[in-house]
Amino acid sequence: MDLVIRNAVLDASGERVEIGIQDGRIAAVQKDDLPPGRQELDAQGGMVSPALFESHFHLDKALLWQDHQNQSGTLMEAIRIYSGIKDRLDEADITRRAGAALETALKNGVLWLRSHVDVDDAASLRILRTLVAVRQAYQDRITVQLVAFPQHGMASDPAIVDMMWKAMEAGCDLVGGMPHGEKDMDAAARQIEIAFEIARHFDAGIDMHIDETDDPAWHSLESLADQTIANGWQGRVCASHCVALSLWDEPMAARIIEKVRQAGITVITNPPVNLLLQGRQDAYPKRRGVTRIKQLLEAGVNVVCGQDDMLDMFYPFGKLDPLETALMAAHCDHLSSPAEIRAAFDMPRYHAAKAWGLREYGVQVGCPADLVVLQESTPVDALRLHQPRRGVIREGRLLLANQCSTQWFDRNNP
Repeated sequence: MDLVIRNAVLDASGERVEIGIQDGRIAAVQKDDLPPGRQELDAQGGMVSPALFESHFHLDKALLWQDHQNQSGTLMEAIRIYSGIKDRLDEADITRRAGAALETALKNGVLWLRSHVDVDDAASLRILRTLVAVRQAYQDRITVQLVAFPQHGMASDPAIVDMMWKAMEAGCDLVGGMPHGEKDMDAAARQIEIAFEIARHFDAGIDMHIDETDDPAWHSLESLADQTIANGWQGRVCASHCVALSLWDEPMAARIIEKVRQAGITVITNPPVNLLLQGRQDAYPKRRGVTRIKQLLEAGVNVVCGQDDMLDMFYPFGKLDPLETALMAAHCDHLSSPAEIRAAFDMPRYHAAKAWGLREYGVQVGCPADLVVLQESTPVDALRLHQPRRGVIREGRLLLANQCSTQWFDRNNP
């Protein structure tokens, strides 16, 4: 075997196993001892999981906090700050910061990351082209998807619509949007229509910032669900944030959640950013500013979690660890039963793999050896402790071995 992982615990069953990897795929998962491998890693009773996803991030904004601090802590100030600097961001600095964010993600076992990229008059396509180059530089270690993101709307701006088409031609993988940034619901519906026109042409998925607002009058999620079904795009659409959903009355929420389920839309919740930026008021009780995670899960909707931002004007914290984000999601909507804890643990794993359309994902013979070796042996410990990873494996290659906590060796380099 190219690599043997010993004393491991399976993420699904909790069984003690040894895992053999050959030619980039899992070749053996068994209770009996495997023959010596060319490389070996001792999991020391830790869980082996398929690697993690960061399904909603903004690489171009990462690590901008020190020089561009948000004094009010509001979403609108964050947007204003970034709008004022994005046209003069240096390509070398974007590359450095995005690279640092990806290195952090890799250390946490993230092998798939989706980043939204601003597409507007200020950003033009310059930021996108820079991130396309970063994606290329990291392609052997982490898969990066880029989403064309018209943060300031496009329904009434033909120039931005044209730029969105060019962004897809320049390397974006998905069509994004922010319908609640338009002037009214009619314009929001038109933005979604445009997004589907572009997506159909490029045969691309859609991932939109949806109803990221404390105003319950916004319900563009319903329009997204209706148009997803009308276009036959079930299973290819993500709705990020969905904050206003938490403020709708129960009949309306239940009706639209059922439409979301029928449309096969994945909801990506972003607890870190939404907790700080939404529901801000001086009076108590304070709103949580997070979507209806538990209700969506109970309805059969695929729910994924995302960090969104790290150390920037939108979010001054964060460490790009999906297990920390999943823990926050569990707290936000009281996911505390064993089944709910498992669901939170699966948000940046199996739920995300479904949203990304990955068919070969898991710790099973024949699956690609894209794995993370945790120090913890159970889902509840993985969420509550989220300790440094013992190992990160990409296509059978050991990218990281935490030698402070892991016994490993390479037979070719003893």
